[in-house]
Amino acid sequence: MFGFERLKRIMQSIGAATGIAKEYRSIFELGGVPAFNEFYNIGILPWKCLYRGFYKPWHYVLAPTIADPDHHRNLFYTQLSKAVCSELAGMVWTDQCEVDVSMDGRAADAQEPDPLNEFVQDVLRKNAFQVKMAEAVEQAAALGGEALKVWYEVRRDREGNEIPDSGRIRIGYAMADQFVPTAWDNAEVTEGIFVSRVAKGGWYYTLLEWHIWNGLTYIIRNELYKAEMKRGGVGENQDILGIRCPLAEIYPYLDEETTLNVERSLFAYFRTPTANNIDDNSPLGVSIYANAMETLHAIDICFDSFVREFRLGKKRIIVPARMIRQVTDPLTGRQVRYFDATDETYEALSTDDPDSLKIQDNSVALRVEEHVAALNAFLNIFCLQVGFSAGTFSFDVHGGLKTATEVVSENSKTYKTVKNFQHQITPAIERVVEGILDVAQLYDVTWNGQSVASLVAGGYEIKVTMDDGITQDRQTNINEGITLVGAGLMSKKTFLTDPKYGQNMTEEDAEKELQRIAQENTITMPQIDVQDFNGIE
Repeated sequence: MFGFERLKRIMQSIGAATGIAKEYRSIFELGGVPAFNEFYNIGILPWKCLYRGFYKPWHYVLAPTIADPDHHRNLFYTQLSKAVCSELAGMVWTDQCEVDVSMDGRAADAQEPDPLNEFVQDVLRKNAFQVKMAEAVEQAAALGGEALKVWYEVRRDREGNEIPDSGRIRIGYAMADQFVPTAWDNAEVTEGIFVSRVAKGGWYYTLLEWHIWNGLTYIIRNELYKAEMKRGGVGENQDILGIRCPLAEIYPYLDEETTLNVERSLFAYFRTPTANNIDDNSPLGVSIYANAMETLHAIDICFDSFVREFRLGKKRIIVPARMIRQVTDPLTGRQVRYFDATDETYEALSTDDPDSLKIQDNSVALRVEEHVAALNAFLNIFCLQVGFSAGTFSFDVHGGLKTATEVVSENSKTYKTVKNFQHQITPAIERVVEGILDVAQLYDVTWNGQSVASLVAGGYEIKVTMDDGITQDRQTNINEGITLVGAGLMSKKTFLTDPKYGQNMTEEDAEKELQRIAQENTITMPQIDVQDFNGIE
């Protein structure tokens, strides 16, 4: 082993001295990249496998048979990792989450729309920000974090010429295994590498996009590597960088290095609110189920046992050996023994023992209730470990894995987890909006005839409004509003317009409704003359 490593270092030094491109086995062997390989191998890799649904060390188990002592089978699994990330993402990022930008000095109640906000909303809409952000939050929950970058793209025709007025601002998303931080401080990640891969012509190509600072100068550097596909099949060798090659092999119009005059990095990284207890020197976050791995494994083992309970517990009948027939398989020529359950003819058996003539039912009782109880016990532990309230996930015989609709209070564990996650996301979204405006100024982007640079010259304000996304008890909110109105602490108009209290009327509709209520209260019954009843007995 020592000789191989020494030979490897010698060959690498020779390659560097002679100009021959050396083959890197891992991105962590590149200069300037922190040694996070252990964190990636023991953390991000198994987290991603579980998010996809199949983790070989857990789900490919030994199942020996007489014919094949080394036989393996796939464990039945619940796909709980995907379910919990999807559930959390649905509460963290909803359709009610809004991003607004306003120019400084502009009145909040101005009649005309804010052109700067219109421009930002147009960029977000063209990049499907609402939909992609929901996916990014789910992926971040699974792998510990997500990186978002902003850049300017110009489309080209078939001859490679730039199409006039085709430039647009793009937003990209990178999962934790596609982004490697290289510099950071206590507040944020300032430098990093975006990793993207493509397969073409029997090679795996890996593009490394470095975002680095040289003093006050922001530099984006691109490097391309390729590794030959093995003949064993697609998928092999794709994680190896291989040798460096010219960008023109895949990206003919991509510059090797671009220098930009900006004040901040053109990317943002956000992480889960869970502290990284795997590598406390890393700025990366950990999966929400990073500290629930054993429980996840136990749940899959229990679920596998539950499924196999029906397979192994199927009806079995013990019949006398003399009632077994033998026939020759026409395909293999082997003797096959079977019991003909449809044979209604008489059988003559040479025995006087009545027990040997009995056909007995040897079926076993299924342990359904025991498995369901065990699964629910593990699920409650899992909820506690990932930051959900107990009972958020449950299992029953008819519906399988279920998610409870929780009535949220400020003391709810789920509510606190959602809010903490949103606090991590908000600064990243603000940084993305800042990146959009920075790129727009760099490339002289205009909006409705006005340059974006002139719109931001006087300053601007970014407001990110997050909704908790959790179903709340509507009747409780209504009762709270009625109490506040009755105590004189809130107007009836606020009660009708505030979405919290379930009415969600516009200002005009609320005003009309209050006028109708006032008219109904002023209507009196007609006066009745007592003399009209004289003479009536």
